[in-house]
Amino acid sequence: MTSGRSRFSCFLDERQLALCCVSLERHSKDSELPDYELSGGYDEAERRVIIFSGYGYTVPFSPVVFSGRDVGKLTHRDFLGTLMSLNIKREMIGDILVGEERTVAFVMNSVLPLVEELSKVGGVGVTISHDFSEDDIPEKKFDVINATVKSLRIDAVLSDAIGLSREKTQALIRSEGVLLNHLMIFEPSESVNEGDVFSLRGKGKFILNHVGGMSKKDRIFVTIYKFK
Repeated sequence: MTSGRSRFSCFLDERQLALCCVSLERHSKDSELPDYELSGGYDEAERRVIIFSGYGYTVPFSPVVFSGRDVGKLTHRDFLGTLMSLNIKREMIGDILVGEERTVAFVMNSVLPLVEELSKVGGVGVTISHDFSEDDIPEKKFDVINATVKSLRIDAVLSDAIGLSREKTQALIRSEGVLLNHLMIFEPSESVNEGDVFSLRGKGKFILNHVGGMSKKDRIFVTIYKFK
């Protein structure tokens, strides 16, 4: 890719972003790639676009704020379903932040005119604005799991996170795989570090929030957060 006008992807989910970043880092060693950034509208966005810098730089998406008397009754599914009923593909829609009084959806600018014509979502009347602020970002909530593990292997940490024996956890990893930092792995001995995110289908999503010292039995103190 040569330098010139800025270019960008559509919205990518966490797994797609992880795969793209691995590929970009690998190719950057063999060719001169332009600088790029990941942007989703706020710091902890899950769905983001990749923007390659160049002249004519502009953010390719916009926040759409839905408000109204009964907006708090609507769910993420209501908003996503309404947007996709406009024949908007999923990759044109970023995160949807559902709130009690306002909900924010990030959408690519190319479909913005369609979204701005909405007056109802799930049968509920809405008004639309673009005055997104940090107050619209919901606070993430977690269940806290304090444990001691024999090692910082994914099977050991995941075993305490999901409440299964290590043997059963190893079997699940080998048969179904576990997402570690949004990449699928099938090896129970894979190492995990503080700050790593991992998830197992049907069991939840977790982050290894803190790695502490050693217990008297030479086990490692860890704190795991389970996303609610």
